[in-house]
Amino acid sequence: MPSYDDSTGKSKITEAKTRYTALATFFAIGLCLGIVLSERVYVQKRAMIPKPRQLVSRIANSMHVGHHAAVAEPRNELEAFLMKIAPQKEVLLAVANKNTMWDGMLDTFTQGFKRAKVPNHMVLALDQETLSWCQQNGINAFMMNVSIAASQKGTGDNHAVSALKFGILRKFVELGWAVLLSDVDIAIFQNPFEHLYRDSDVEGMTDGFDEHLAYGSIEGFDDPSMGWGRYAQYYKHFNLNSGLFYIQANNRTLDLLTRLETRLSKEKYWDQTAYNEEIFFLSHGSYKSPQVSVRVMEIDKFMNSKRLFKDIRHRPKEQRPPLPVMVHINYHPDKHERLKAVIQYYAGGNEHALDPFPGGSEAGTR
Repeated sequence: MPSYDDSTGKSKITEAKTRYTALATFFAIGLCLGIVLSERVYVQKRAMIPKPRQLVSRIANSMHVGHHAAVAEPRNELEAFLMKIAPQKEVLLAVANKNTMWDGMLDTFTQGFKRAKVPNHMVLALDQETLSWCQQNGINAFMMNVSIAASQKGTGDNHAVSALKFGILRKFVELGWAVLLSDVDIAIFQNPFEHLYRDSDVEGMTDGFDEHLAYGSIEGFDDPSMGWGRYAQYYKHFNLNSGLFYIQANNRTLDLLTRLETRLSKEKYWDQTAYNEEIFFLSHGSYKSPQVSVRVMEIDKFMNSKRLFKDIRHRPKEQRPPLPVMVHINYHPDKHERLKAVIQYYAGGNEHALDPFPGGSEAGTR
């Protein structure tokens, strides 16, 4: 019988154990390194997500660094004006005509530019009277001759002018400027550019007056006739308000604005309904939506008037949110009186300034 060397067998077993231990060690080290690297990548990506207040200083720093760089010649008068008042390529814009000056509404609104120290503001004047008033009162203004489409005649001056804004915005976006569009029935308390996230194509104020209605919720639907399949779900949120939104300058937003300008030049339609249809209706069949990404502005920073008059003002003082950025009097018809009262409430320190006003438009509503 052949002899068996027990020492050789033990040596092979020892060698195998050594190799296994080495491989296990290398695997553990690799796993640890992978976790560390993954964590670093995750942290770096999180750090890249824009947050309010960060981007304004970043833009300012980049402008400072490139201050001595060659500046391209403006393509038209509008671009020359924008390069002067908003070199960081974003502007707070209001579209106004002489009707907004009759009871001092434009004056009340533009005081917000000064109160919140917003240098890159601009009024797009639709007539010479508005342009002259702005120039006399130290407001950045540019006049543009725009005709109201035949389809919008008879809808009322406010709606007709509002329908013009998408075509106006298109001119800004084509030049590469992002725009924070604001109606004139809005009180400005803080520089809004310090509270934008800038991570979406459109960042807009909502007509929703609580978290579920503003930010969205999954709702149930019940059809008993379906038996086993009677239950279904759908997503619900209130519309974005077309009187206060920030829009980036890119091909998707240019497509969105072009569609809206075209639709409202042909259809007698509320601009806010068209705005939300083009943003939220899903692509289907031969129809392809502009596919813009959307962020809803925080409801206690960019606040609508129902949120304020029906909820916030009735809370105990310690439960009220801090000073809002902008308040839009969109739910109430007595706009200027409420606008002035809101300014007294937040900027004037008058805790009773809102007391005379009902919650809704009718007396006695809370």
